[in-house]
Amino acid sequence: MTAIRRGAWAGLKYVTALYFLGVIVQFFLVGYGLFAMKAGSNIDNAHSLNAHRGFGWALSEICAILLLVLTLVSWPKPKTLGLYILLVVLAIVMPVLASKGVHHKWVGMFHPVVAILLLGLSGFLAHRAFTRPIVQPAQASPTA
Repeated sequence: MTAIRRGAWAGLKYVTALYFLGVIVQFFLVGYGLFAMKAGSNIDNAHSLNAHRGFGWALSEICAILLLVLTLVSWPKPKTLGLYILLVVLAIVMPVLASKGVHHKWVGMFHPVVAILLLGLSGFLAHRAFTRPIVQPAQASPTA
């Protein structure tokens, strides 16, 4: 079982780092999409935001599920486990905030705030994953 956990941990390190880079790309894509909007377009029907929407869906659905599976298999220390679960929950909430925010400004205003939280949290976890061992090594059995 230890080999499976170590393999999942190795995968989790790299997926977290790729997720962090993906969030950075999302900021560029939304900037491009907003400044490339045609006259008369609004956020709801702007085709220039399609790259942001599509890539965001991939990050929120595919990457978040992969992060969750790898986190549960590698089962890091409790504090780090909670941070990974928070990352997954925030990632899954993002598309809900975006879709509901089109018609409810009080919901939509949290979309960029959660994006900043995702940037910081994924960056912190990626840095921590490459600088500290999170998975506990197997306990050596005492010899008699």
